Parts: sequence; C-alpha cells; structure tokens
Amino acid sequence: MKKNIIYLVIVLLLFSACKKQYITNEYITYETYENIYYSDNYYVYLADQKEVTDDIRPPYLVAGDSVAIIATSNYVTESEIANGKAILESWGLKVKEAENLYYKDGRYAGNINERANGLQKMIDNPNIKALIAARGGYGCAQIIDKINLSPLNDNPKWLVGFSDLTVMHSAINNKGIETIHGAMAYNLSNATSRDNLKKALFGDYTTLSIPTNENCTEGTAEGRLVGGNLSIIYSLGGTLFDYNMKNAILFIEDTGESNYALDRMLMNLKLSGKLFYIQGVVVGQFTNMTTGIDKSVEEIITGTFKNLGIPVMYGINSGHGNPNFPLYLGRPIKLEVNSDNATITFEE
Repeated sequence: MKKNIIYLVIVLLLFSACKKQYITNEYITYETYENIYYSDNYYVYLADQKEVTDDIRPPYLVAGDSVAIIATSNYVTESEIANGKAILESWGLKVKEAENLYYKDGRYAGNINERANGLQKMIDNPNIKALIAARGGYGCAQIIDKINLSPLNDNPKWLVGFSDLTVMHSAINNKGIETIHGAMAYNLSNATSRDNLKKALFGDYTTLSIPTNENCTEGTAEGRLVGGNLSIIYSLGGTLFDYNMKNAILFIEDTGESNYALDRMLMNLKLSGKLFYIQGVVVGQFTNMTTGIDKSVEEIITGTFKNLGIPVMYGINSGHGNPNFPLYLGRPIKLEVNSDNATITFEE
C-alpha cells in the first residue's frame, strides 16, 4: 500500500509538470491543459491567443524592379516556366532565378538544404522585390523551420503562390506581413489569372465580387484575410507555424481530396476552436474531389459554417482551377454578402 501511494504521488507530480509546458511562436501561446474551457458544447483552446494586428505591406512593384522565381516544392524544367518567365519580363520586371530552380531530387527542386538555401538567398537579397513560386506540389513544410524570415521585417517583399505555398503564407502572415495567393510561374498561361496578378503586384487590385448563390450566407464582416489550401492549413495544426486566424476572415480551397477528408479537415478547425474566432469565410475552388458515398462538397462546407452567424462568400475562382484570381492574404478586408452580390474589398 505504501509503495502504491508513492507511485501515485510521482504520477501526480509528473502531471503537474506537464501542465506548465508551453508551445509558442511569435503570436501564439498555448498552455497545454489549463487554457481549456467548455463553451457551447465545444472545447475551445484559443481563448488567450494573441490576434495579429500588424499590417506590413510590401511595396507595390514598378517597371525595372527585380523579382525572383523560387523553387521550394516540386521540381520544374526550364521549358515548363519559360512562358511564365517571359510574361514577368514583359511586365518590365528583371527576373532572377533561385540557384536551385532547375535542380531535381526525386519530386523536389533539390534536397532540403538546397531548397532552403535557394530561398534564403532571395529573402536576404535587398534588391529582390517579390518572391514568385515556380510551382507547388509538396516540400515547403520540409524547409520552413530552416528559413530565417526576419529580413522581411525591415525589407518586406511579396510572396506569390498557392497550394503548397500556404506553408509560407501562414508563416509570413503570422508575422503581420502581407502576401499574395495567386498564380505561379508554372501556370501563368491563363490570361485572366496573369492579368489580375499583375494588377495585384502593381497595386491596382481593390475588389473581387461574384453573384450571390444558394451556398452564400448574407452578412458583413471585417478582418484580415488569411488561409489558402485547406490540406496545408490542416497539416500545420499544432505546429509553430499554425495559421493564426483569430478575428480574421478565412479563405479555403483544395484539390484532389475525398469529400470525407474535406469534412475531417473542417472538423479539425472546428474542434480546435479556430472557427469560433473567425469573422467570415471565403470559399474558393474545390477541384477534382471524390464524392463516393459522402455528402457533396457544398453540403459539407455549408453545413460546417451555417450556424456560426458569420457571412460566407462561396465560389470565388481562386485555387487550383482557371482562372485563379489573386488574393491579398494578411490584409484587412471588408466582406459583404447581400441578396445580389458577395464582395471582397481590400483595404487601400
């Protein structure tokens, strides 16, 4: 009996020690057990999360600026991005190439160190005004903890990309720095995508509007626009690069997922408490999804958000389809959904 009591005391001491462990990044502090309360039948973990209030906007581009094509994910060939490079040059931009741009290591544009070093040099280069991804795929998560983003505090530059680049959007937006979710060098062939990306980079992009449809929810909200690829947002949960979406407006898109996986990812955002702090939702393209015996994409998404009492703009052409309209992530926006139109107005 005495021995059992000793074991019990040891267990209680270990549990007490666990309660004081923290996971932190620049904006987030979770206390593992004590920062949990029960509200409206959901556990909410994020009550003490610090909202990102900084809005650091990189300078808009002008003719003569230098931009870099970076390769953080899947490899590309020179011929695959030749058209994209030519388009950027036709805008009067000087295009530099990351040193690993044409490397190949399996699916990747070089090994982890080569990709990290190639990106870091372009971040560190004060003459580079924008970092334009070659393409997506997979790989940003492998290098993000090896990247020093602090030079962007004093010398912010635009990051442009989507899909796997959501890792970078999250890390940079969490620092209060704006980025652009938009077409990459690999897929600038669509005229609408590239023309609107040019407007965004050169500072001539203020609104995005669609006719209201049955999947929208009327209302008005203001907040930073954050988000991107839902699979990537889901994969960052619980890490130091977890997207801070407190009091923000959430944008989501995805491709090639089963519908039940879509539901699982949205449930993660719900059960983690994130959805109880967002002010609105913008739903982009969900392409090449597999329904099987599941509910439709529309049913799953609207069912997730319908009872939150926030506006939902459903069905903008941003994501893996064409056209791919750009979005300023990390920027304060006004979201208005009425009986006729759903509109994003970007703060000027």
